[in-house]
Amino acid sequence: MDRFLAMKVFSRVVEAGSFSRAADALSLPPASVSRTVQALEAHLGARLINRTTRSISITEDGETYYERCVRVLGEVDDMESALSQSKTTPKGKVRVSLPALMAKSTLIPALPAFLASYPDINVELSLTDRQVDIVEEGLDCVVRVGAVVDETLVAKRIGCYSQITCASPEYLQKYGEPTTLDDLDKHLSVGYVLNNMRVRNWEFVSEGKTRVIAMRNLVAVNDADSYFACGLAGLGLIQGSSYSLDPYIASGALREVLKAYPSYPRVVSILYAANRHQPRRVRLFIDWLAALYASLPALQAKTCSESR
Repeated sequence: MDRFLAMKVFSRVVEAGSFSRAADALSLPPASVSRTVQALEAHLGARLINRTTRSISITEDGETYYERCVRVLGEVDDMESALSQSKTTPKGKVRVSLPALMAKSTLIPALPAFLASYPDINVELSLTDRQVDIVEEGLDCVVRVGAVVDETLVAKRIGCYSQITCASPEYLQKYGEPTTLDDLDKHLSVGYVLNNMRVRNWEFVSEGKTRVIAMRNLVAVNDADSYFACGLAGLGLIQGSSYSLDPYIASGALREVLKAYPSYPRVVSILYAANRHQPRRVRLFIDWLAALYASLPALQAKTCSESR
């Protein structure tokens, strides 16, 4: 039995919460993963994982062994990286999830430069607005907008952006321009459907307090591109990040309204599992992404300290 491989397989099973997900992440047959863990348990003379037909749970011995596996695997990876990084380039796959609109407007245009610097790294993007489980979905890191309360994750703040309200010239010609929050009673918005199937309310800062407004809408969508398309088509007012809407404003396709009533800025963080060692390729990607965001003024709002 290759004990080092067995430690890697066991650690991934614990992190993934299932043999099948661990097998997918390791590109191994599920039967091989199961046999490897069984052989490791036989070698150690201790049960590491309790198995049922539907789930697994780690034993007390398994928790102790897992913690030591993480330290050993991390030390080996660091040792190999330190010895070889002057001779070889980092290689392997980095799996990252982030909102599709952010990927299209920010990450993807800059990605050729990263891949040119690290030609042996492959980047796999999972583009979604939903809250994903890093471990269950076999991801290395996740870019997320908003507050982070999960203590199992490390959150590195990489940016902050402002929310603005816009409408097309055609919409404003038909309905007029709102100048106060009370004017919104007479207006339509494009609804944005959240993961819980509820339409998102709008938030503004008025006289130092948060004011939440449930906007009226005739059209609601659950995709950012479609949301902007509806706004451009004159179907209602829309709210979005300044970095994504600024190009439409500059071209005249949209006009910003209600400038006197800002929304709270939104924090952008890159997250990764707190109890998992990050390979050099992942650390390089995280550092590169943080530097990319730091170079973009639209993603470094001055009011970031007030954000949530």
